[in-house]
Amino acid sequence: MRLNLIPLGTSAGRPTLSRGASALAVVTEGAWVLCDCGEGAQIAALRAGLSLSRLDAVLITHLHGDHFNGLPGLLGTLGLEGRQRPLVVAGPPGLTALLQHLERAGSLGTGDMEVRVLEQQGNGGEVRIEGSQFLVESRPLAHRVPTYGFRVALPDRAGTLDVARTDAAGVPRGPLLADLKAGRPVTLADGRVVGPEGLVGPRQRGPAMAYALDTVPCPSAVDLGRGVDALVHEATYEDARAALAHERGHSTGVEAARIAAEAEAAGLVLTHFSPSVDGAALADEARAIHPRIIAAQDLAEIPL
Repeated sequence: MRLNLIPLGTSAGRPTLSRGASALAVVTEGAWVLCDCGEGAQIAALRAGLSLSRLDAVLITHLHGDHFNGLPGLLGTLGLEGRQRPLVVAGPPGLTALLQHLERAGSLGTGDMEVRVLEQQGNGGEVRIEGSQFLVESRPLAHRVPTYGFRVALPDRAGTLDVARTDAAGVPRGPLLADLKAGRPVTLADGRVVGPEGLVGPRQRGPAMAYALDTVPCPSAVDLGRGVDALVHEATYEDARAALAHERGHSTGVEAARIAAEAEAAGLVLTHFSPSVDGAALADEARAIHPRIIAAQDLAEIPL
């Protein structure tokens, strides 16, 4: 199984003609999760060819409008479509009260769909999405309001089966090989018990990504990005305006690269660009610190 990232909105503060408000789809076969849900996120998802019915969860970093304002409309659409299975919505403290207020005002229209709101507290932790293959964790970030970043991964995969060795061990091809690959010993027709040791390689780590918006540089961003295939990190300003970035609770592209390098993330995806900056230029500025950097563009898919 693979993970693909589809930026649905890469602008900071407000949408522009070329960049939507913050939103990112993390996609695997048959399912996806949405990180942030700025204005226009559901339209961008449809343009990207994503099925709203296959959405497992929405992960809201914080309640600033450019990260949240698309959520009521998305929930209303799912309600109109008659979705039956629950939708997990994870986010910071205050999310439940805000959605309840919108519901009382008649602004959600979720119908019979259950919305399971999981407010993150303290140091964060596991975000459980029942029935989903996604493994999600949260960590607090350093912004002007309560903010949480997220790590999204798929489960580790079984090691590679050495068929030549199983043949030599006398294991017939068929269901017994699947048991060995899953790490279980098998009993052969002659009564011998054969274990997976020496026949199956080490387990392979599942693909993982981390999402850190909005934040000044902080240790939690490093924790989220530790060893991931891609760290998606905000880069609101160029490094010459680092003081302004910090004043407003944000980071520069160079600082995002330092976070990715410290975390030993394989790749860095910059996003959340101020309308006053050029994303490609920010990426160029940061490549001296981390060599594998992509400046996110709306709807430009990034395979991991």
